[in-house]
Amino acid sequence: MTAARLPLLFLGTVLLLAACKKEDPAPPAPPPPAPTASNTTLRIDHHIDGAALAYDLVQYTNEAGHAYSVTRLEYYISDIRLVTADCCDEETVIPGPFYINGTATNQFDLGTLPTGTYTGVEFVLGLTPIMNQTGALPTTMENVNMAWPVPMGGGYHFMKFEGHFLNNGTPTGYAMHLGRNENLPTCAASKDFTLDGSASTLALHFNLNEVFRDPHTYDLPTGSHSMGSMMLMGLLRDNCANAFTMDLQP
Repeated sequence: MTAARLPLLFLGTVLLLAACKKEDPAPPAPPPPAPTASNTTLRIDHHIDGAALAYDLVQYTNEAGHAYSVTRLEYYISDIRLVTADCCDEETVIPGPFYINGTATNQFDLGTLPTGTYTGVEFVLGLTPIMNQTGALPTTMENVNMAWPVPMGGGYHFMKFEGHFLNNGTPTGYAMHLGRNENLPTCAASKDFTLDGSASTLALHFNLNEVFRDPHTYDLPTGSHSMGSMMLMGLLRDNCANAFTMDLQP
């Protein structure tokens, strides 16, 4: 082989190797983005069959036909569960508790919640048994005032709902007090909603007339003070279960 053909042979070998070289593999796909979370606010408001709550005015009528006013409304909400279509395995639970006063703006930062589609919320109106023990909550003025007497079982009031009603035309006081674990209402509010990563407000609407309505028509003249009666508190427990609706607001 002559010297003149060596460069041509070398060039041909290089071209052949280049032609046979496999293409570099495509870079791996980037990992999917991490699930985002929604910054959500909880807000609770109160109404009587659509009429905004106003204090100290005998202007509402309950299911039994009694005109009444509201002078006090205090309660707790705890163990909030965001319910999915497949229910219990992947519920998001917000333990609380949240103290609610009808005279205040009741708004709470829930922080970041998982994005997803939900079918509603469930919660207890009051305190779960592990919280409902004398001295279990911080000694704030609100918690101290909601204490349930130790001789009557201890723990805390779940709700104080008080006012006046017209009993044959005579203004008469009433006090719908709930307490003790046997009388803890579990409330459900069904509504499809989606947390998509944007700021939103989970609004709970408490219809106070439901406390007197369903499934029991509550008679104030014969049950104006519930605290000493497990039977009366059982009626209130059942009625409170249906007292809330909800929606998601931007």
